[in-house]
Amino acid sequence: MGEPYLLGIDIGTSVVKSVVFDREGHEVAVSRRTPDIIRPRADWSETSMEGLWQAVAETVREVAHSEALRIGEMRGIGLSGTACGVWLIDEHGRPVRNAILWNDGRAADIVGAWQQSGVLDEIFRISGNAIFPGYTLAGLRWLQQHEPETLEQARHLLFCKDWIRYCLTGNIATDHSDPSYMPYDIRRGEYSDELLKVCGVEATRHLFPPILDSGAVAGGLSSSVADDLGLRPGLPVVTGMVDVAATTLGAGAYRPGQACSIVGTSFLNNLLTDQPSFEPAGVGVQALTTGGVWIRSMVNTSGTINLQWFLDQFCAAEQAAEARAGRDIYAWAEQVAAQVPLGSGGIVYHPYLNTTGVISPFVNPTARAQFFGISVEHTRAHLLRAVYEGTALSMLDSYLHMPMDVRQVYISGGGARSAFWCQMFADCTGRTILVPAGSELGARGVAVLAGIASGVYRDLEDAMQQVIRLERQHEPDPVATEKYRALYELYRRIYQHLGEDWWERHRLLARL
Repeated sequence: MGEPYLLGIDIGTSVVKSVVFDREGHEVAVSRRTPDIIRPRADWSETSMEGLWQAVAETVREVAHSEALRIGEMRGIGLSGTACGVWLIDEHGRPVRNAILWNDGRAADIVGAWQQSGVLDEIFRISGNAIFPGYTLAGLRWLQQHEPETLEQARHLLFCKDWIRYCLTGNIATDHSDPSYMPYDIRRGEYSDELLKVCGVEATRHLFPPILDSGAVAGGLSSSVADDLGLRPGLPVVTGMVDVAATTLGAGAYRPGQACSIVGTSFLNNLLTDQPSFEPAGVGVQALTTGGVWIRSMVNTSGTINLQWFLDQFCAAEQAAEARAGRDIYAWAEQVAAQVPLGSGGIVYHPYLNTTGVISPFVNPTARAQFFGISVEHTRAHLLRAVYEGTALSMLDSYLHMPMDVRQVYISGGGARSAFWCQMFADCTGRTILVPAGSELGARGVAVLAGIASGVYRDLEDAMQQVIRLERQHEPDPVATEKYRALYELYRRIYQHLGEDWWERHRLLARL
């Protein structure tokens, strides 16, 4: 039958990727596309569901014609996608509207009202999740109030990966990891009708899909789609997992007590547990994943987006010059930031740039980023280093609020490529940072599931032994760790003072 290959499809906020892996987890073919983010109004974030499918299809076609598949055989497909949001299709399987994405902020007032009335406490008590405006519950409530006709047309509610799997197979289902961020009872591992009622959206219960195991074969590749993509009809497609769970698995963390930080567009710091965890109360999120393992996540909804925003807004000329010279703008940024001493000359940056606000280690959907402590003596380089440090301090902030202490953290996402930033993460947190080999870790995580389902691996332990290798590790400098801990105290006190000010800003913007 030839060498076995596995296809992992990873649908991120800013990049769609199809990746072919060999048995040892090496990437043998990769194709990427950039999906369109539609922002019809301030704080809104949507995407065309049909447009996203076309982007995914283009990437699959490209890797399906790779040289590797001429000497081997594709054995299975796994899918990973962004969490939350609202993805609706009608009785004919057509999208009812653009998908509302996880980083959409239109439901901020709904979440704020739920916070005041105690609804958020009930959501956390049952689901172990502190929600933000882009969560499915809030999005459904907003649609019920502002677009009831949309819900009337809808027949099925899916998640990002489930929409793409439906396009591949015609199968309607989800796994446990995605519904965990919905109206879900994390203890029972099932939908919670009580939560639907508490949030006033019980009329939408009929939209929710059946739940399958993440590694179950949810269907075979349909003949028409297979012909179009250049793959074998009937190819097994597993249910897949939400991107957080897939990336954590693909990085090498799969046992309770292990940890993984994902420094991507969003910044998720994840602890694996053998049972649901409700400490600290009212903050962070959690999900049930493969093998009966839970992921307790402390989430700063803004990760690498902080650095990209700064470079786009304040370093456009340098970006253009580095691009013309064929050099990496991030190498330039690290060189500039490294010239500034630890502490950024007293500037503190809070990395709450995304329009969804913050859910860890505190909840405020109106929280936004800021620089604190700027004076005439500071330069752009000080601000740049402060962005790096502020993001690293948010990682420390997250692990200090975890229910269990960890001394080693796997790291993934775009930020993992930066040795400069990874060393800062180690120094800031006082923990060893483990950087796994490979770059497409979310795709690798779901490819592993496809490999187990298709018999390429005996089980999860066998798969992880074969595919996980370390590229490097970063040990903390105790002197730097002590300095960062002092800086963190100021970082924390500042945001503690700003809670009501962020809400006043939100209200003021609505009036202006």
